[in-house]
Order: sequence, then structure tokens, then C-alpha cells
Amino acid sequence: MTAEVGTPAPCRLVVIVMRLFRCIFSVCIVSGCCTAVHAQYEPPGDIYPDAVMADGIKTVRLYKDGWEISYPVRNINDERSMVLTFDELGSAVKSYAYRIVHCDAEWKRSRLIESDYLEGFSVNYTRHYDYSFNTAIPYVHYRIPLPNEDISLKLSGNYVIIIYEEGKEEYPILCKRFSVTESVASVQASAVRPRLTAHQDEWQQVELLVRTVNYPVENPYQDMKIVILKNGQWHNAVRGIKPLFVRQNELDYRQEKAGLFPAGNEYRPLDLKSLRYASTPVSKIDFGPTTYHFYLQPDAPRRRYLFKEDFNGRYAIQSEKTDRYDVACEYVYAHFSLKTSQPFDDGQVYVCGSFCNDNFTEENRMIYNADKGQYEASILLKQGYYNYQYVFLPFDTQIPDEGWIEGNFSDTENDYLIYVYHKGRLSRYDRLIGVTTVNSLYRNQ
Repeated sequence: MTAEVGTPAPCRLVVIVMRLFRCIFSVCIVSGCCTAVHAQYEPPGDIYPDAVMADGIKTVRLYKDGWEISYPVRNINDERSMVLTFDELGSAVKSYAYRIVHCDAEWKRSRLIESDYLEGFSVNYTRHYDYSFNTAIPYVHYRIPLPNEDISLKLSGNYVIIIYEEGKEEYPILCKRFSVTESVASVQASAVRPRLTAHQDEWQQVELLVRTVNYPVENPYQDMKIVILKNGQWHNAVRGIKPLFVRQNELDYRQEKAGLFPAGNEYRPLDLKSLRYASTPVSKIDFGPTTYHFYLQPDAPRRRYLFKEDFNGRYAIQSEKTDRYDVACEYVYAHFSLKTSQPFDDGQVYVCGSFCNDNFTEENRMIYNADKGQYEASILLKQGYYNYQYVFLPFDTQIPDEGWIEGNFSDTENDYLIYVYHKGRLSRYDRLIGVTTVNSLYRNQ
């Protein structure tokens, strides 16, 4: 070993030990960081879902505080917070943590780091929970206000909150999407009957003008992104619309072949509020081995339109026996049936609505009963008032055909949510500069 010039022999040993310690410490830090990154949840295809990933997690909702059927969108300057609630069946309280991720317009992780968009801690824990009482099936009710004393959001855009059991971040129990918007762009929109003759009776068209007063847009054809949702559903969102005309501070998106949606039909109602009286369309109520069972009258495919006011697929938790809906409502089985002369060979049938995030899972998939000539599904739901519809999903796609069973009628009442994103040449994220809701029967909301 070569001695360092001018360094006393006893000190050389100290220097060598310190250098060795620094090397070991650096390796441990790098290894720890890599382990932490690897341990985080990585969504399929890099797109964060709106889904439940664990058995026993039920009734996941994210809404404006005090307005439980609202869409998960909040203005950045709104004094009213949003609330995420969910139940876990059983009586054991678990230590759940959550992380909030900023996303782009396609729900992929943005290029921002957490300190860019978060004020507070990057990882936080559920503090508010309560036990159900006097229910046949016990459950624990969790509640997370956003923002809260631990965390607030500094930027607009798409977000996803990821809930996981402490120490198991790579295995979340649920992911829930929401958006934070600014009031930079104003949107004038309408949902009308299409002018194209071929689509006139079965489709609806969203037309819109976007005004950006005092907000410069360098290249509106590349920097602006418009996303339109029907009744809050992301799986059939319309994207990629370019402005037909660009005027000073105004973008005109009114085009003949843009913003088109199959109109669908009004949602079917389901009232589970009472355990004593069967309301339409329930034929009878029984108490089984563990809980109540609601048997719905058999449904059939619809070939005509009949207006009936609905929640456009959403639901509200309610019970006639109590006003403590969060912890006193029962979990009951709703038994659905759809009469068809034979099963569909080229796809599957699902019972859909916001109660399942309009996803297609084993829980809401229907099975054909050849003896009765009908599709059947039994779904565990919390007492309340629900909207549902029957959706056909072909085997070769993840895009459902909502009109296959329910029909498409241009007179149907629908909500359309319009998201306006802007990402300039030097920007690192999709800024959500405006969101508006337009109803096919009414004006902008």
C-alpha cells in the first residue's frame, strides 16, 4: 500500500476507514432509493386506472364535500374540499397510507416531481374512520378530505390518489382519479342533435367555443387538448379535436364530424333504501344467511325511448331507518336479470354504473342461465338509490357498445364534461385551464 505524502502513519488508517465508510454509505443510499422507486405502484401501460384492486373494498366515492353526486373536479381556488370515502368489509381497522400523483391528460405520470405540485408530506395516512353499527355485514368506513392538514395541491391538472396498506405501496387497494382546474379559459358549449342525417336519431354532438382572454396560446393546434366525457366516463372519451377556426382569444371547435357520441338511453333506477318495502323495480326482499337480498324484476333489451329523470349513472347512499348513512346503511345483494332468447356469442354483458366506476370486472359480469333464458348477476351494494344499465362488451375490444341492449336515442338526457388542457412549448405538464359541464337538455352548468 502506497503511503500518502505528508500524512502521518496513524492518520492514513483513519483516512482509509473513512473512505471505505463513505463508499458503503453511498451504496446503501443508492440501493435504498432504487428500492423505494421500485416499491411504488407501476400501473399497466403507465396509465393510472380508476379502479378497486382488493377484495372487500366497497363504495369508493370522491366528490365535493356536501354534494355526493358531483363529478370529481375541483377549482384550485375553491374553499370547499373534496372527500374520498370507502368501506372495507369486516371489523378490523388497517393502517392505510396514500400518495397523490400528478398526471397528464392521458392519465400517465407527469414530468413533475412531488414538490412541484404538493404542499406538505408526500405520503400520508388515513386518520378518519368509523365502525358500522347494527349492520348484518360489519364494515369500517374511511374518509379522507382533500386538501387537509397534511397536504394541499399547488397546480391544476389530473391527479390520482393511491391508497395502500402501510409498507405495501406496490400493491394498492384502490386508485381514484380526480381533477383540479383553473378559471383561465371559459367554455361555451351545447349538446345537440347532429346535423349529419345518418346520425340524427341515435347520436348527440357536443359543440364548443373556448375563449382565452388574457391568456396567450402560442400554437392552439398543438398546445391545446380537448377531452369530452359522457356522464363522467373515461373509457369512451372523445379526444384529438382540433379547432376549425382560430380568432383572437377564441377557438372554435364547431365541426360536423367532431364531438360525436352514441346517445344511449336513460339509466334504469334501483331503490335499495328500504329493507321493508319493495319499490320499483324490486319484486321481493328476503333475508338470507348473512344479509338482505333484493330480487329485481326481470329486465329486457329496450327498443324505444321513454324519458325518466335519472342521475346519469351516479348513486347516493341512503336509508329510511337512519340519517347516519355512512356507517348505518346495510350491505345487501341486488339480483339482476336480463331476458334474452339466447346468449350473445361475440361478447359479454355487464351491469354498469358509477358504483363500479363503469369498469368491467368479474363482480359485475353477468352469466347466462340457459334454463331461465336470461343473464344474471348478484352484486353486493350499500343501501341507497342507484342508476344502472346493461352494457355489451365485444371480445375483441375494451370499448363497450352501450346501445346494443339499451338502444341509442338522440332525445336522451346526458351530461357532457369538457376538459380544456394547455401545454406550451416550455411547459412540463398539461395545465387544466377550464372544465365545464353541459347537459343535452340544458345549458352550461
